[in-house]
Amino acid sequence: FTDNCPGATIAVTAGLPSGDPFPVGTTTNTFVVTDAAGNAATCTFDVTVNDNENPTIVCPAPVAVNNDAGVCGATVNFTVGTNDNCPGSVLTQTGGLASGSVFPSGTTSNEFLLTDASGNTATCSFTVSVTDSEAPVIVCPPSVTVANDTGLCSAVVLFSTPTATDNCPGLAITQIGGLASGSTFPLGVTTNTFVAVDSSGNTDTCSFTVTVQDQELPVI
Repeated sequence: FTDNCPGATIAVTAGLPSGDPFPVGTTTNTFVVTDAAGNAATCTFDVTVNDNENPTIVCPAPVAVNNDAGVCGATVNFTVGTNDNCPGSVLTQTGGLASGSVFPSGTTSNEFLLTDASGNTATCSFTVSVTDSEAPVIVCPPSVTVANDTGLCSAVVLFSTPTATDNCPGLAITQIGGLASGSTFPLGVTTNTFVAVDSSGNTDTCSFTVTVQDQELPVI
């Protein structure tokens, strides 16, 4: 500032002094110069600070767990770390399941977006892999003992299909030994064996016997 006479003074009436940290946004600085006679003049200027710094986001390491007992999945808890130079950032999950959810058997990708108050963004992701390690349970019918069919050294035998349960869908039951229901079983003992295989390859087996007794007298 200048003046035709000595004794003028300057004062800050709004804004911040030089050297102070100015906040993000626009700050208007206003000054007034008053001379010794009381004449005054003012001026203003703006200091605009743009937040160009991206926030930081940290996802956990990939998670690998076995299924919870009796469930085709597992409850998984996790924490996503966030940080920014300015307040007001918002964390949004853009894919996957929330912490504390039951994650299904297989792999789920969790994705997150962190947006600060100035629109700067950061992303991260991690996977949750749940392994179905629980074997199915198969139950065979009880063993059967029958007499031979008349005039034959064998017997046609019907039996109920084994039942099986599993924590996950996709269970298949296969007979791996013996004869099918309704077959002609020979004299003696035949062992029927079944295997249940779930969608993850876990197995369980059961077996039962069909015994055919020759109870027909010979004819002399």
